[in-house]
Amino acid sequence: MERKLSKIYTPYAILLFTFVIPLISALSAKENEIKAPSYQVKVVDGDSLEINSTRIRLTGIDAPEYMQSCKTDKNKKYNCGNKSKEFLKQLIKDKTITCISHSKDQYGRDLCTCYANDIEINKEMVLSGYAIAYLESNYQKEQEQAKLNKRGIWQGDFIHPRLYRRLKNQ
Repeated sequence: MERKLSKIYTPYAILLFTFVIPLISALSAKENEIKAPSYQVKVVDGDSLEINSTRIRLTGIDAPEYMQSCKTDKNKKYNCGNKSKEFLKQLIKDKTITCISHSKDQYGRDLCTCYANDIEINKEMVLSGYAIAYLESNYQKEQEQAKLNKRGIWQGDFIHPRLYRRLKNQ
């Protein structure tokens, strides 16, 4: 009798584990969570990502613009915007990226706190000196550490990205 029951329930078990459980998991996932392997993530610049067609702005931080130049402690110019983008690419490489959307900005981008595995990307960008704390964000402590240790853009002189954008658009 047991053999007949297992033959009857086997197709249902396959159906259950193949379709129903993954569907329930997908539906119960947080609506504001965006998740992807890093090879599906496009780094736009030091504070922006694109996952599938979703544009993401890392909330609470501001990175140098892609074409922005900064100066080293020896007064040598370098493209700090590109350096910031490249640092972010290395930070997410070969990791699972999870972003929690908090709201949208004026351009319709999701404002997110993102993680590369268990590393908070927003915080790490500021701590590394490749982004600054945006206005009154929670990353002031990390910014002070980056400044003190002369990491990234804090090694020399730079124009704050917000001011750079304003000057560029005049």
